[in-house]
Amino acid sequence: MKQLFTVLSVLCLATMMQAQITVDDFESGNNGWAGVSTSVEIRTNAYQTGINLSNHVLYTSRAIAGDNWAGAILNNYVRSGYKYVHAYMYRNNSGTPNLKVSDTNAQDLPPMNTIVANEWQDVVFDISAYETSGTEFIFFMVDRGTLSEEAWMLIDEVQLSNDPTPRTDVVGGGDDPTPEPGEYQLVWNEDFTDGSLDRDVWNVEVNGDGGGNNELQYYCEKGVSVGAEPTTGKKCLILTATKESAGNRDCTSGRVNTKNNMYYTYGRIDARIKFPHTANGLWPAFWQMGNNYDQVGWPQCGETDLIELGHKNAFNAGTQDRYFNGAMHVGETWNSVWSEANSVTWPYSVEDTFHIITMIWTPTSIAMYMDIDKNPTPYFSQTLENNTNPYYDRKVVFGKPNFVIANLAVGGNFPGIYSVNQISALNDGPRSMYIDWIRIYQRGDANESFICPSASDPIEPEIAQGVESIQPSDGSIQKVLRDGQIVILRSGHEYSITGQIVR
Repeated sequence: MKQLFTVLSVLCLATMMQAQITVDDFESGNNGWAGVSTSVEIRTNAYQTGINLSNHVLYTSRAIAGDNWAGAILNNYVRSGYKYVHAYMYRNNSGTPNLKVSDTNAQDLPPMNTIVANEWQDVVFDISAYETSGTEFIFFMVDRGTLSEEAWMLIDEVQLSNDPTPRTDVVGGGDDPTPEPGEYQLVWNEDFTDGSLDRDVWNVEVNGDGGGNNELQYYCEKGVSVGAEPTTGKKCLILTATKESAGNRDCTSGRVNTKNNMYYTYGRIDARIKFPHTANGLWPAFWQMGNNYDQVGWPQCGETDLIELGHKNAFNAGTQDRYFNGAMHVGETWNSVWSEANSVTWPYSVEDTFHIITMIWTPTSIAMYMDIDKNPTPYFSQTLENNTNPYYDRKVVFGKPNFVIANLAVGGNFPGIYSVNQISALNDGPRSMYIDWIRIYQRGDANESFICPSASDPIEPEIAQGVESIQPSDGSIQKVLRDGQIVILRSGHEYSITGQIVR
């Protein structure tokens, strides 16, 4: 799997005036590419390096004495409204590939950028002459020059765009870092594929209180939706910030939580998220707090920030797209808080493409990761130690059930912006944060717990049969992972997975 992927049949339904559209990423086999005076094939990516960590690529070549128009073609690809073709390419020489998109005005189009050998780069071709008439096909020719040796190239992430800037985002990697079998068991999977938000699990916040951080947005139902992410077509939870008046605020946005509905203690949580371009003024976050929030409030409940983007330090340094942090907070009162945070400047952009955020939480430590399968070193880690002051006892406070929160804040103390007129990120319209899925895994240890009433919990078939036998008509059941076993709670009784009362 890869971060940017789509199927050609989906693309045929795409709106033509999107800023960009993905033609193919070659992860679903050969979607119609053919060889011209040569052969083409989908291959395993043997050069997972630099900006391309994907699994599969298209291979094509030209022999020394072969036709100089040899290459790969995608026929019957009719699109208008785009000015540029982008393609990630890896070549064995620095010769010039060429592009052809139409027989009506048959031209060889050379790349706009300098070609390098033996590394991945985004090669850009100017097709603005065909913006109105449209493409008829996409034909990449390997090398039109004189050869002294066979020329070959790998092609990946082909895209139509109206932006001539070569892409530098890393594709592939971090897309499905499923733990090894036996290490963890999946206890909850939220993938939003039903097309609507499960209100048995998710609370949509409606308020303009500024989150205690002088934030500018009014959180409302309008800022929360479930729909398709434009590039991939994936069904996602979408949190959208918009510059508009509501609730005595100058912008709206979305924030959701699972308080009192889904909460867990210890384990591993993964979330696949596409963060928006934050500069300047957006503050997306994925985090959690103690489920005893209603009883003790903040900061006594404890707060764990898996990831936050949009800090003013990033704006000042010009590293907005790759600067983020993880953090923890706990204390007795709002002005007496222990905090630990670690900010990093990542080697690649973490905005505008999907990435995996992971937290591994045990009774002794918390560790957070970005694209854990490619980057196994945590960007934040903290031991959970006892303290004689109960308000600062990390081992106790962070050893209780936590619920999940996702939000897209606007302005406030973190970005250091307090006027909506300075939120340049919204100058060109609304911005959205997309969450593809969230997964919680646990080992089945005695001190782990998990509660969620949603009938979509990822339980095994034999468990589902037991649940069905005790399912009330309103669907209101709870499941708890206790001592490595799933127990179903209903009306004060506990049932086994086969539907028998155990307590």
